[in-house]
Amino acid sequence: MSRIESALISIKPIYADAIFSGSKTVELRRRIPALRIGTCLWIYATRPRGAVIGTAMVSNVIRGTPEEIWAACSDYAAIDRCTYDAYFDGSVEAFGIVLAEIIKRGPISFEKLKEIRRNFHPPQVLMRLSAKEVQSLHKEAGAVAW
Repeated sequence: MSRIESALISIKPIYADAIFSGSKTVELRRRIPALRIGTCLWIYATRPRGAVIGTAMVSNVIRGTPEEIWAACSDYAAIDRCTYDAYFDGSVEAFGIVLAEIIKRGPISFEKLKEIRRNFHPPQVLMRLSAKEVQSLHKEAGAVAW
């Protein structure tokens, strides 16, 4: 069995809440590093919350122009067209990270995250996690490892 990669992703609280309410199953990005299907994303809700609040598995990554991604993902992204257009203004490429196995966990506070990773700063895009960091996150969240 191959090891599932893990990463931490920063998401604004309004969109993180939409993920855990079930109204958002696609996370939109202007750019992302190579991301494998099956990657476990630890979802960090940015300030004012400032905590990891759950996990989701990457089931697909869709790449295209902003117009193509809107056509494919708008029903699953919990965003209005005006906000979407403002976010992708000037972009020639867009990504939709399709999420599955969404589980609310934690919360794991910013302070606790600084104990897990010295000099922790929320990532702009994604932060790869080591096996030891993932083990610590599971322990803090009271979660069973995948």
